[in-house]
Amino acid sequence: MPGNPNVPSNNQPVNVDVVFVHDATGSQQPYIDDARQFVNNRIRDIQDQAIMKGGDARYRVIAFRDHREQGDLWTVHDSNPFTKDSGVLRRQLDALVASGGGDGPEAQLDALDAALRSSWRRDAKRIVILITDSPPHGIGERGDVVPASHPGALTPDSIRQSYKTTKTLLTVVGCNPTICQYERAVGWYTIFAKETKGKYISLHRPAGGSAVTDRALVGSVLHAVDSQRIADRWEDWIMDQSHRGHDAIVRDLHSKLAAEGEECHEVDCTEHGGHDVKYARGPISRARVDNIVGSTLRYQEATQSSELADIIFG
Repeated sequence: MPGNPNVPSNNQPVNVDVVFVHDATGSQQPYIDDARQFVNNRIRDIQDQAIMKGGDARYRVIAFRDHREQGDLWTVHDSNPFTKDSGVLRRQLDALVASGGGDGPEAQLDALDAALRSSWRRDAKRIVILITDSPPHGIGERGDVVPASHPGALTPDSIRQSYKTTKTLLTVVGCNPTICQYERAVGWYTIFAKETKGKYISLHRPAGGSAVTDRALVGSVLHAVDSQRIADRWEDWIMDQSHRGHDAIVRDLHSKLAAEGEECHEVDCTEHGGHDVKYARGPISRARVDNIVGSTLRYQEATQSSELADIIFG
């Protein structure tokens, strides 16, 4: 449909910046070891399989434990730069050693906030992959006490708002069975990820070892690249159509993308015959379009709310 003003250009290079935010508390060593193997085996696959239209990807690692009140010597390790070199990324992961952690909830909010302050390229899609088996402080888990050293302004609501207003996609890889022992963690992460066009992925390493982790991480990045690429391309159109309502926008956008033959990567977590994670590329689903439209409209609302607060409170 060349020349049609209702169909935005589909030929721009797609550059991607990915931050792996890794839990480095005591229970996470098997997942850290898997992540090292992932870098060795699959980073090249992402560049080959992702729809980047000539663009490229950079990566960095942020690690977190808990606050000093829980006995940890550090809370967030945030000195690693972005790199396109898998060898450099491997060395960033090699430096991680799982230890400490104190009580159940950890310093995820601090690490997610650090990720937002990364040296993002101006034209890059922003993607954060959180790998953890526990909730953050402050979401209401039974017995949780927010440490005194935790920044008062950094709350579960504020970090979610920041991810929406900066168009940073969050995908959460939740490590089973530990994360399911908490009452609120999975639900909170699932909603947070969906608000940003991301996904909650359930990972049960003992059932499949490093191969399952490989598929979870590769699928996470490919899913995120596709979501950001399509959302950025159609964002202005979706906002212009916002007066028509969510369902009408989803119907028309899905029709346009299907007519183009748009394809996306999806990630599937199964429990049948043992836990597994798989990803595959196929025609864009209505559910994916629904998520993209909803997240784009929430970004518009969040931005308007932020602008209004700046006017009122200076």
